Amino acid sequence: MALPHPDFEKRWGIDDRLLYDYALKNADYIKMVSNHYFKGCYQVRNQYMVDRSNLVIAVYNGTAGGTRNTIAYAKIVGVEIINII
Repeated sequence: MALPHPDFEKRWGIDDRLLYDYALKNADYIKMVSNHYFKGCYQVRNQYMVDRSNLVIAVYNGTAGGTRNTIAYAKIVGVEIINII
């Protein structure tokens, strides 16, 4: 799991936090990409994942945001992309 910063899940509802805790407990490897929040920390996390991948599977509906930025980055670095929408 690649995490953008500590405590990023703290505003989530209980159901999402339970799923997150389950994923943490079952992860083979956890990487905290930044030790604090900053404006671009989610994109840094996304680039970290792309840089370590051969394939990006995206759920992208065409709107601006982190998914679009990550897909654009994957194209630049030559990682294959599958959009499931």
